[in-house]
Amino acid sequence: MVYVMKNIKNFKRYHSDAVDKKWLEHAVGAIFLISEDGQDWYACQKSFQPDTMKVEYEADGVIRSMGYDISGFCPDGCSIAEVSEWPKEAALNRKWCFIDGEVVLRIYTADEQRKQAIHKRDYLLEQAAKIIAPWQDAVELEMAS
Repeated sequence: MVYVMKNIKNFKRYHSDAVDKKWLEHAVGAIFLISEDGQDWYACQKSFQPDTMKVEYEADGVIRSMGYDISGFCPDGCSIAEVSEWPKEAALNRKWCFIDGEVVLRIYTADEQRKQAIHKRDYLLEQAAKIIAPWQDAVELEMAS
């Protein structure tokens, strides 16, 4: 069973009134994030353990990123959970979700499945066209035997 050690939700951008943060925004394009409960992203990073898995997930639960190093995340518009375990078969491929404290396989809606099928069809047609094109040119130039 996965134990959720920390779950900080719904980070959004904000503009600080602090002079040093304003300078960083202007000079280097730094962004500042704050959670729905008022935690500053840079400040709360110190509260995560260095050897635990962290998952960055969107509002619908789809996992956007995962890893051990919290400093590698930028949860703009997302949430971050620190979990005790991670399914061995899980991969960062948008096929996994963080739902009710569990890392689970994503269940696609009918509309998402339709879009995936259209994308796959278009890709396969494009690949077939690339293979057929030289042969079609040879036929049109009467070079095919």
